[in-house]
Amino acid sequence: MWRTNFKMAWRHIRRARIYSFINIAGLGIGIACSLTIALYIQDEYSYDRFHQYHREIYRVAETQDHKGVLHPVAVTPGLLAEALKRDYPEIVQACRVSRPLPGILTLNGLSIEPSQIITADHSFFTMFDFRLLTGNPGKVLLEPNEVVIAEKIAVQLFGAGWKNNPALLGQQLILNNNGLFTLAGVTPDCPANSHIRFDVILSMRYEEIRKPENFSHWGNHAYHTYLQLDAQANPVALGGKLKDYLLPFNTWSNPTLWLQPLDEIYLHSHFDYGDWVKTGSIVYLRIFLAVGIAVLLIALFNFINLSTARATERAREVGVRKVIGAVRRQLMVQFLCESFLTTALSVLLSVFLLFVFVPILNDISGKAITISFNAVSVLVILGATVLVSSLAGVYPAFLLSSFQPVKTLKGLFSTGTGQLFRRTLVVAQFIFSVMLILGTIVVYAQLKFIQEKDMGFNREQLIFLRLKNQLFNKAALLKSDLQRETSILGVTAASNNLIDVNASTHSIAWEGQDTDVVFPMSHMIVDTDFLSTTGITLLSGRNFDATLSSDSASWLINETAAKRMGWITQEAVGKSLRLWNTQGTVVGVVKDFHFRPMTTAIEPMLFRYWPGDPMNFGGLFIRTRQGQTAEAIGAVERLYRKHESQTIPDYAFLDQKLDNIYRTEQNTGRIAFYFSILAILVSCLGLFGLTTFSSMQRTREIGIRKILGASVPNVVAMLSKDFMSLVGIAILIALPLGWWAMVRWLGAFAYHVDVTWWMILFTAGTITAVAFITTSFQAIRAAITNPVDSLRNE
Repeated sequence: MWRTNFKMAWRHIRRARIYSFINIAGLGIGIACSLTIALYIQDEYSYDRFHQYHREIYRVAETQDHKGVLHPVAVTPGLLAEALKRDYPEIVQACRVSRPLPGILTLNGLSIEPSQIITADHSFFTMFDFRLLTGNPGKVLLEPNEVVIAEKIAVQLFGAGWKNNPALLGQQLILNNNGLFTLAGVTPDCPANSHIRFDVILSMRYEEIRKPENFSHWGNHAYHTYLQLDAQANPVALGGKLKDYLLPFNTWSNPTLWLQPLDEIYLHSHFDYGDWVKTGSIVYLRIFLAVGIAVLLIALFNFINLSTARATERAREVGVRKVIGAVRRQLMVQFLCESFLTTALSVLLSVFLLFVFVPILNDISGKAITISFNAVSVLVILGATVLVSSLAGVYPAFLLSSFQPVKTLKGLFSTGTGQLFRRTLVVAQFIFSVMLILGTIVVYAQLKFIQEKDMGFNREQLIFLRLKNQLFNKAALLKSDLQRETSILGVTAASNNLIDVNASTHSIAWEGQDTDVVFPMSHMIVDTDFLSTTGITLLSGRNFDATLSSDSASWLINETAAKRMGWITQEAVGKSLRLWNTQGTVVGVVKDFHFRPMTTAIEPMLFRYWPGDPMNFGGLFIRTRQGQTAEAIGAVERLYRKHESQTIPDYAFLDQKLDNIYRTEQNTGRIAFYFSILAILVSCLGLFGLTTFSSMQRTREIGIRKILGASVPNVVAMLSKDFMSLVGIAILIALPLGWWAMVRWLGAFAYHVDVTWWMILFTAGTITAVAFITTSFQAIRAAITNPVDSLRNE
């Protein structure tokens, strides 16, 4: 019986080629989109779940309260990990991890420059599943001079046959041309789905020697602290105990500690300070999930729509089969077989499209998602085929098998059967399409706003060059050489990049300060050419002066800092301000500028001028002349190598850096744009099929109307108005929903565009135009048909 059913299903698919193509293509595209998004979501959710104890590991974070303004902070004091492990028996292990450091590793004259050098406690390899290819995980990183390297670093230093080197462990490596370290182990390259990234791992005991001030008091928040709890421990109860742990040591920011599960760090991290690890966004993942479901539902709705719309064509077939003895169950099985065969062909098409979509997705997102088929994936595909065919075929099968043979054979079958249901599905699929279009427009408008917004400094033709190795002591020489180049307009030294200032402190006091007013102050070290090179505007006062030795205790602050201190711009100049143990004077106030992503509001900022220690400067800002960018880059590379031969120049234009900061939003916009096109395509395929069927049903009516004098526009309007009214209803429902969703998304940005009337009108106009073209194409074909032929064929 099954063989017969599938034969009949195949004959039916071949006989109704247009509808079969629309069903198979639409469903195939929908399934391919859903599978592509499913692979992306699976990859995002896989982060940090490869650790055996990922459910027992938590990162300690804190929330600082500054007079009602709450700041989530990812870093904690260096003293915290050991103290918590000592005070709470539920904690099995504790581990601190530092921010990545720049550096050079040298072995026998061969120098390499790893991109990620971190320091960590010796528990790093027993808490996390970063296994060792060689070395003892229970003993590495116990001594301050021990180092563990990733496999790719081992290949660079020791060659491809490093595993066969019996004297590998114990080799002496030089770090930054002065520190001697003993190789204690080699670990596989860091997994791609780990939020912790590393190439080289140094002992935290080395960090304790290098920066003793971070471990002598509770004021320096500089490390990520991880805890592994006992499997029977209650993390909620422990979090309640830890909440006020820092209050006795920190009275200025009222910190509260909380535990962040390891497998939530990648997707659920929204910190104002101290989060340097690789993160994603659960918001965008939910958007992709919604888009994938929407496209799949649109495809399913098309299938159901066309199947039920063609019920009149199948009515006599059902009537005849019931007269000769077929029961309803047999008819339902036949129609479900047709649905399964159509879905199977759609799945085959979707697998082909998957190999097209996934490389495009990888190119957009920067991932390396692969498509692999094994027994599990084949079973999943078969299960999905059965599920989708059941969802898409059960209603048509139920409807078609319910026809009464007497009525159908007498022609008493109503052509409007299932019409309300079909109209509902058309409205639903266009609701999804309208929301996708509006979302894409708003995302692109926000990205354009970010790219064009006045940042408070001149980002055009501005390069940031990182100082590395010997250049820390030669920054002044390199700056002087660059200033003599005709292709370069200005050069200035600064402690870090202008668009990602990560240094902040609470250790400030100012003239007239209220005792209950405390806030974090971001700070940078700059030289006297900083304002002129970056284009930051001085609102009042003066710039730093290299001829005044007293300016090493002078400050520039931004507008927001002045306001938080209770000063107006002009009053701030000359006010006393203490930073740490240095008492100084505010000599100028600069215009606010964006030094963090626009998801956060501009915070207080202070500039210091400390020229005595060259190690204060982490990079140079270089402004090139318009039209001479290539010459300027050539000069930068040439002069860099003149003063530093062991490392390669690391530089980038600030506008490119800004683009990279908002890469997630850009990727989301592009992905939403492509899937919006596919959603509209699938919706229009269904609309085309329904219009085609409607025109075939009304062939006789069209012919009579034309004989009675109806024009082509009259016929087109008649065939199109019903479907266009459904599209109109979808627009009226979707626009408020889309507006609400995008207003919520924009709320994540401190500075954003508004959802304006032109976005709404453009969305409505686009979907209306596309729908009208789709329906009109087939309507025009029906309208220009010779009425004599139409009536003769009828």
